[in-house]
Amino acid sequence: MSEQNEKLHKVIVDRSRCCGYGLCAALCPDVYKLDGDGIVYLDSEFVPAGQEEAAIEGAAACPAEAIRVEAPSA
Repeated sequence: MSEQNEKLHKVIVDRSRCCGYGLCAALCPDVYKLDGDGIVYLDSEFVPAGQEEAAIEGAAACPAEAIRVEAPSA
């Protein structure tokens, strides 16, 4: 992991729990993408700077609790 990525929030997705509601992608399309079946995927596991709040809101909106956002370690 690069030193720069150590300072970014990290997203963990359990695709097997995703039900395809798409709320995450509606709230934060820069982080959460939907495949052809409507299942969430990530282009990168790291949240771009400035998108942290939206990424956290998108994860919190997931009814299946399939997404978790971890803050960078000190």
